[in-house]
Amino acid sequence: MAKEKKIVLIEPIEFGSETVTELTLTRKLKYLRGYTLRVTSDGKGKGAIDLDFSTLIDLGAKLSGRPPAFIEDLGEEDQGVLLQEARDFLLQHLGGGKEE
Repeated sequence: MAKEKKIVLIEPIEFGSETVTELTLTRKLKYLRGYTLRVTSDGKGKGAIDLDFSTLIDLGAKLSGRPPAFIEDLGEEDQGVLLQEARDFLLQHLGGGKEE
């Protein structure tokens, strides 16, 4: 069964004819299909994971069942919460993320 989490929006959003006050995020591993992580290294033993913003927008859209344009219209704080959820989900299953 897919794991779900509700997020109450700090700034409700008008999207089309709908007023959205909360999002339900559904974590399904199939949403990770097509995503890869790029790891960079400075050659001195320090590395970093390279995630671009559009990857997190697209994954946040899949998790929330909303189009990317909706995610882009969210308020900054709400978008930050959603993108952090997307990042944590991606890293948890593709390496280096926090365990839940």
